[in-house]
Amino acid sequence: MEIGAIAWFWRGLRGHSVTFAVLFASFVLGASVAGGVGKLLTSLGVHWLYVVILPALLFRWLARKETTWLPVEKQRVVIARGVLLGSVVLAILINQIRH
Repeated sequence: MEIGAIAWFWRGLRGHSVTFAVLFASFVLGASVAGGVGKLLTSLGVHWLYVVILPALLFRWLARKETTWLPVEKQRVVIARGVLLGSVVLAILINQIRH
């Protein structure tokens, strides 16, 4: 597993970050949001350096705005942990179905 995914998992679990929980879930389920943003920027002709930097800045901005969109911390904790747990369970189920 990629080190970035482990960091996203940890931030979602301990930091109660819904943004990083969703990033982890998308990575685990094989539909990387970060990769999609990078491909979109590349297809728009954005320079490769910005393709690397802009998604990181976008996700950092989204994580900082979470307290505005979800002001109740307990609600953020429940959503973040639900997304993390749900993505892991769903990934295991998909793996079992395929085999």
